[in-house]
Formats: sequence, C-alpha cells, structure tokens
Amino acid sequence: MASSDNASFQRTISALVQDRPGVLARIAGLFRRRGFNIASLAVGRSEQPGFLE
Repeated sequence: MASSDNASFQRTISALVQDRPGVLARIAGLFRRRGFNIASLAVGRSEQPGFLE
C-alpha cells in the first residue's frame, strides 16, 4: 500500500552569520540541495559588528 502523505510544514529559522560576500548564497544553496522552498527571507544588521541577523 503506497502512502501519499505529502505533509507540508512551515518553519522559522534565525541565523547569525558573518557579513561577507557569498554567505547568503551558500545558505540558499544548502536549502536548494535539500529541495526546500524559501517562502520569505529577511536580512538585517545585528548589534554585533560584522554580523547579519
């Protein structure tokens, strides 16, 4: 018996990363390789110098 359970889940992930070229592309690549969809993305400065939140 085949299961057609294609349940969809929404998750919120927060990450503190270095403010350097290519960091966002590497993160997006991790999601792409796993076949995850990014429905929304927000990027902003952190209170810690040199980091994005």
